[in-house]
Amino acid sequence: MYFFYFYPLGLDRPLHCRPWLSWALMGVMTVAFLWGQYFPWLFDIRPWNLVFYAGASPPWTAVTAVFMHAGWLHLLGNLVYLHVFAPPLEQRLGRPRFLVFFVMMGVGGNIAHGLVSALGLLGQSGVGVLGASGAIAGLLAFSMVRLFDARVQIGWWVLAPLAGQNRAGRTLVPIVAAVGLWLALQVIQTLAATEAGTTTSFAAHFGGFATGLFLALALGQLEPARAESARIRAERYFLEGQFHAADGAWQEYLERVPGDEEALLAQARVRHGLGRPMDAAELYRSVFGNRIARGDAIGALAVYREARRGQSEQYFRPSELARVAYYFEKQGNHEAALAAYQSLFYNYPDHPEGHRALVRVIVLHRGKVPNAAAARHFLEEARRHLPPGGWRDYLAEELMESAGDHGEPAATPATQLP
Repeated sequence: MYFFYFYPLGLDRPLHCRPWLSWALMGVMTVAFLWGQYFPWLFDIRPWNLVFYAGASPPWTAVTAVFMHAGWLHLLGNLVYLHVFAPPLEQRLGRPRFLVFFVMMGVGGNIAHGLVSALGLLGQSGVGVLGASGAIAGLLAFSMVRLFDARVQIGWWVLAPLAGQNRAGRTLVPIVAAVGLWLALQVIQTLAATEAGTTTSFAAHFGGFATGLFLALALGQLEPARAESARIRAERYFLEGQFHAADGAWQEYLERVPGDEEALLAQARVRHGLGRPMDAAELYRSVFGNRIARGDAIGALAVYREARRGQSEQYFRPSELARVAYYFEKQGNHEAALAAYQSLFYNYPDHPEGHRALVRVIVLHRGKVPNAAAARHFLEEARRHLPPGGWRDYLAEELMESAGDHGEPAATPATQLP
């Protein structure tokens, strides 16, 4: 005699939001079960009138039967599967679509049972159906497509009394293998039930599974699944320090989801780790430009700060560095503005924006960020780099006004730097 039991415990996919709808479905099923088992007289309608009998009950019972269960084991088994497979799909599909698909898969399973019942197969002629097993079978099929590279943590128990075996444990199994094992067991049990009959509606399982598989493929869920797979591999490679592999995986992801800013930033970090600051800067600049275009100055400055930490800001264009410095000044962050102006000047000393940056550095060092020694240093730079007229005249006038404000002699001609 040999017994083998297994149940799913979870998927290796983190949740980024609370699965309120999945919890609500579990709550509805639990309340409906308690009502049907212990308080059937509370309402005008009786629980057994919500069971689906093909050709003998209203069509809407194909929906209500999904939320009814026959016993505690029936309910708890379905709740375990629902707890594992529903939240990841709710997060990826969105609550409205997930609810619609869940009901469709449940109805698909019930209709399949109705067909088997009408044909008198498996000893289930005229037998009604209730339970969420068809919908959950659909979730398994949908998950096999949408999360094809996920792994399921399986809790298992092997009991062989005659052989003295009693073992239990947990293991991670690829979702395709786990669902394939579940499907194989359904086929085996169906073949066995052909001779002896059964109270389990395997037709509902197959019908729900087929509905879920059809919906996943018809809605093109394989493409976002491939993109998610590439992203997960990229993140794992990066954490393992495999930067070349991570760069390739991010490139694959961005080919499927172009313009994903978080992915572009992640790839920029990878390329910085590969010692390619110019390539990293290209990605940083792309995100910086996108955020500037939609008026997200704070987000753009965050990108610049990260690029600066990776020493990639030197590859920003003069106009971009000038915009960064301007935004910092608008925020009143004069130290950050000063650093941006200095970077602009050092990287583009002969560019018009570099000339303007040099003037702003001197003005800030003599005002908002006082540093006399630094001001004298950059004045020497101004003598070497500023052409006659323009910013040179402006700076001379600024210095003369500043000297006059402090009661100092203003003997410097307006056409010369001191």
